[in-house]
Amino acid sequence: MRFLYKRPKMELIDEEINDVLEVMSASAFIYLDILVFSLIFTLLLVPVLHSIGLSIIFFIACFSLFSSLYYFVFTRILK
Repeated sequence: MRFLYKRPKMELIDEEINDVLEVMSASAFIYLDILVFSLIFTLLLVPVLHSIGLSIIFFIACFSLFSSLYYFVFTRILK
């Protein structure tokens, strides 16, 4: 069975890996990850926050903190 499987060329694999790396490092994808992680972080802390209003404020603060951290560290300093 092994002789039936043809391995792809290294150039094709390298192009696919580069495409995946470009998508994973896209700014919109990173902000979407920050949004999801902020939501998960807020949902895990709901028993401590005691109200919906406080949870919403915490979510907005968490998202803005992580977004500004990403913006200043990776966008401003490293480029």
